[in-house]
Amino acid sequence: MNYGILLLKIVAIFFCLILVLRILGKREVGELSIFDLVVLLIIADIGALGIDNDAFIWPSYFCVFVLVVLQKILSFLLIKVAFFRNIIDGSPTTIVMEGKLMVANMRKESYTVDDLVSQMRLEHIMDIDEIKLAILETNGTLSIFRKERFDEIKLPVILSGQIVKDSLTLLDWEYETFLKKLEKHHLQYKNIIYASLHKKTFYFYYRKDKKAKELAGHTIELT
Repeated sequence: MNYGILLLKIVAIFFCLILVLRILGKREVGELSIFDLVVLLIIADIGALGIDNDAFIWPSYFCVFVLVVLQKILSFLLIKVAFFRNIIDGSPTTIVMEGKLMVANMRKESYTVDDLVSQMRLEHIMDIDEIKLAILETNGTLSIFRKERFDEIKLPVILSGQIVKDSLTLLDWEYETFLKKLEKHHLQYKNIIYASLHKKTFYFYYRKDKKAKELAGHTIELT
């Protein structure tokens, strides 16, 4: 075995993977979704094959390049098409709201009370009654909001121009009623990048110019 050539191959694959991770972006490193994890596992396997097999070194680079291009195309679709995003990444699920367990949601996600209690310990929470809101994110982490810090519940109701129907349901808003309120204020939800709702207080970022570098938030009452 020529250890010098093996060393060069390892270094080349190493820097190639570093470059790939930089291209994929920080989201892939810090918040692995199922889709991201699959891509990175395949890339790691291809890199290992390139080290083991001299004949596969250049094909391995090509395969990694194809995966990066595929990931970028799919990432673009995930941003633009909500239905596609829900299939690939899934959507966040509310586990606890106002100290009440959302049992149906837990069953749907196969999330047990033991899982919840384990996450509570990590957040130094002793009892479910202390939780104002707990949301299971698409990457499997649990976001917990304490009652002592948050007096009211605000949920995102529009993300990237798509209405989050689950949030409307949790806030006791009818979908059709919500649309009528937006129309009354001459707002098109497809032009709203982000919006949250608390009772009738609607906070949103409206995109008028796609090339705008900054967006200011606005608040209105949906009466």
